[in-house]
Amino acid sequence: MTSTTLAAAPLAVPMLLTATHPDADVARRLASLGLRRGVRVSLVQKLAGGGRIVSVNGGRIAVDAGVLTHLVAEPIASAPLAEVDA
Repeated sequence: MTSTTLAAAPLAVPMLLTATHPDADVARRLASLGLRRGVRVSLVQKLAGGGRIVSVNGGRIAVDAGVLTHLVAEPIASAPLAEVDA
């Protein structure tokens, strides 16, 4: 799988957050909002100035462009649908 920053990630694609902000204070604040390594996220909307609305843990968070460049994620491979016998 290919890692990308959330600044470059496509909208509406489930992603797994693999790295967070290098500044400990910012990383702690992001973690308090639910943005921590290993969590599933998806980008909902692009904002003026490069920010994004990020869906995480059933909620939505506005994240500015500068922070998005430090958040690294990988797309989550979708599992194939099981065939149903009729």
